[in-house]
Amino acid sequence: MNDPTRSAGEPAVQARHLSVCYDRKPALWEAELEIPRGSMTGIVGPNGAGKSTLIKAMLELVPVSGGSVTFFGKSYREARDRIAYVPQRESVDWEYPISARDVVAMGLYRRLGLFRWVTREAKRAAQEALDRVGMSAFVNRRIGALSGGQQQRVFLARALVQKADLYLMDEPFAGIDATTEQVILDLMRGLRAEGATLACVHHDLATVAEKFDHAVLLNLRVVACGAVSSVFHRENLARCYGGRLEMFSSDEGAFTRLGTQAP
Repeated sequence: MNDPTRSAGEPAVQARHLSVCYDRKPALWEAELEIPRGSMTGIVGPNGAGKSTLIKAMLELVPVSGGSVTFFGKSYREARDRIAYVPQRESVDWEYPISARDVVAMGLYRRLGLFRWVTREAKRAAQEALDRVGMSAFVNRRIGALSGGQQQRVFLARALVQKADLYLMDEPFAGIDATTEQVILDLMRGLRAEGATLACVHHDLATVAEKFDHAVLLNLRVVACGAVSSVFHRENLARCYGGRLEMFSSDEGAFTRLGTQAP
């Protein structure tokens, strides 16, 4: 996973003037950001701020109006084998008749080829990934028969089998139980300890403040990007969320709980 030929200071992701428009209406505008290698980065902002659009634009899943993105200094097409993506659950067709193991094995299609049968080695890799997310008992269960938290674990396992250097995750904590949330956090920390970089769209500021080390504040434009300790300040958060914030800080000055107030 680690590449000794690369500079330790080279960012995993670098976006410059990245813009996306839907029907001529800006959804993301002139976004400028860097995600350091080996970081756990939370991408946060109000609803409709362009967080999911940012991830999709990086991965060329939506057309961009301008700007550029590089991954480890290369284009997406050059670096795509080093990147794993966990989409929003709501974007997946859960009625498709496929087992949890086969969903995970789909993460290997780039290596195997789209129309090749799943090999014994691929099945073993899928089983190991499902074991790691606590889903070993559900390998043959149809994906549509699983709970929301179980479905999310399966898609995390699909990303795991890719053995990526960069994991881009779009709302992995949405609609899941507390146990699955802890599984995801533990998995993210484990991947970071192995040298991976993780960037995660998330709504809960408190979790980002406590569990992540890097943050991107986004509201159509990037309001702030950097270490959580430098980004999560009242002025930045007020600019991003319109001033409707409730903040609590510890004696050391680090934010321990952050939440938006009702209008």
